[in-house]
Amino acid sequence: MDAKAQEKLSRQQLDQTLMLAYAKGDAAAFDLLYGKHKVAVYRFFIRQNLTTAVAEELCQETWFKLINNRTSYQANALFTTYLFTIARRIAIDHAQKKSVLYEKQQSENTVDRLDNLDSANQESNKTQQTEENNHSTQLDATANQALASALKEQIAALPFEQREVFLLKQEAGFSIDDIARITCQNREKVKSCWRYALQKMRKGLSFYDN
Repeated sequence: MDAKAQEKLSRQQLDQTLMLAYAKGDAAAFDLLYGKHKVAVYRFFIRQNLTTAVAEELCQETWFKLINNRTSYQANALFTTYLFTIARRIAIDHAQKKSVLYEKQQSENTVDRLDNLDSANQESNKTQQTEENNHSTQLDATANQALASALKEQIAALPFEQREVFLLKQEAGFSIDDIARITCQNREKVKSCWRYALQKMRKGLSFYDN
């Protein structure tokens, strides 16, 4: 085992030790875990094409759930696997609730939306024209900003399963085997999702290739 692999294993073992200590009442252990992983959890949610407010809310929900279930943690599961399993379930629950709410609102407001369609289109056209005019004064925007925006759009456009695998691997740094455990899926299916996600991302970002 090389030094890098040993260092990673050591970090994972430390996380497990800290979580077990927290389960026994060591609040300082939780503070260390939170400090180490809060950014990764936030990035996982924000890349789901959520607003900052919603991403922060889901992050809080993830950590609250971990707190409430701390005594059920088993050391045979890596802490990061345990943490992102919670985060994934919360992301799925949010998406399902959002879908149900959207369908309900669509059913209740269909007539109103149709009545207001013309005025909305007119306002949209005005807004679009304004944005186009503003864009002409922003030609000095950096290529990195454009690429970041395109990357966000391409991630959001991925099918849910592919986006989930892409984020867990690319953003959170999990291996294919780790992701299979987190998502409770067959390893080959995870590999397939990763491969297709990469193909779509590369195709979508091909304009930015040097």
